[in-house]
Amino acid sequence: MAQPETSSAADTRMVALDNGLVIVVREDHSAPVVSAQAWAKTGSVHEGEWLGAGLSHILEHMLFKGTETRELGRIEQEVQEAGGYMNAYTSFDRTVYYIDAPNDGATVAIDILCDIMQNATLPEDELAKELDVIRREIDMGHDDPGRRASRRLFEVAYTTSPYRHTVIGYPDVFALLQRDDIVGYYRARYTPANMFFVVVGDVDAEVVIDQIGKAFADNKAKPQPPLLLPAEPRQTAAREVIEEDAIQLGHLHFSWHVPDVRH
Repeated sequence: MAQPETSSAADTRMVALDNGLVIVVREDHSAPVVSAQAWAKTGSVHEGEWLGAGLSHILEHMLFKGTETRELGRIEQEVQEAGGYMNAYTSFDRTVYYIDAPNDGATVAIDILCDIMQNATLPEDELAKELDVIRREIDMGHDDPGRRASRRLFEVAYTTSPYRHTVIGYPDVFALLQRDDIVGYYRARYTPANMFFVVVGDVDAEVVIDQIGKAFADNKAKPQPPLLLPAEPRQTAAREVIEEDAIQLGHLHFSWHVPDVRH
């Protein structure tokens, strides 16, 4: 009985384009599927003067809504026709968009990701709808004891670091955002040198690298201004916060500061 092919480090390629974009491809031919991911090296801690507004999370909601060549609904249609699944998530220091599909949908999946990372239109009508969705998410987060406990954990664990702020944003800061602020953040942070692509599955690495390289051929290198994050003072004593409310189950969170991985 034949054994399935296995993937090894030798099957992984990593290249950096002249504009700074990094591409990582790992061939794995054990199943006829592919996962294509576009990582933007920007999250809630990188929002500068809009820290606490949730700009990164807003873009997560908006990038699949259309581009200069794909009208509203077209991206979802293409992914479905390819038999794929698309989603995204936002964290403190990254925003990730991904499409999983059969191997014959790899070209479409990669093309869509290259498109949204460069040419998203952030349509005004859809933006208004998504902002309402996010407002409800913020409200639900305040009503959910588990999420509240998690938020308190970060507020107590950090005193000066932007990691103490919620990823989704605070209602009062979120409410001040205008579309121009969101577009400006997208253009400033979604630059080739501030993102990378990861493609894993039943693909030819050379073909993938060539496709992404051509898609970004006209996107020249842009300087990314340094964003200095305040250093977190060393914690010298235990901290705690207790919040009481009329809920049936208690939520207990612990955390410890550990040395940096580069320590």
